Amino acid sequence: MKALISQFMSGGIMVGFLASGYFFYRFWQKTRDSLFAVFAAAFLILAIERIFLLATVNIGDPTGGTHELRGYVYWFRFTAFMLIILAFIMKNRRSQ
Repeated sequence: MKALISQFMSGGIMVGFLASGYFFYRFWQKTRDSLFAVFAAAFLILAIERIFLLATVNIGDPTGGTHELRGYVYWFRFTAFMLIILAFIMKNRRSQ
C-alpha cells in the first residue's frame, strides 16, 4: 500500500513538473528570454527524473518501493538545479 501511494505521489509531482515546464516554455515563446527556456528545460529534466524513478521501482522492495536515495537520481536533480543556477548567472551578467 505504501508503495502505491508513493508511486501516485511521484506521478503527481511529475505532472506538476511537466506543467511548470510548459508554463515556462509558453513564456519563452512570448518573450524569447533565455531564462524561461532554461527553466523549461530544468523542469523537463525533473519530470524525466520522476519517470525514470517510477520505471525503476521494485514493488517487492522492503524499503517501500522507492529508489529515492539511489545515486543516479541525484544526477538528474543536480543537472536541473545547475541549469537554474547558470540561468540566473547568465541573466545577471547580461543586465550589467
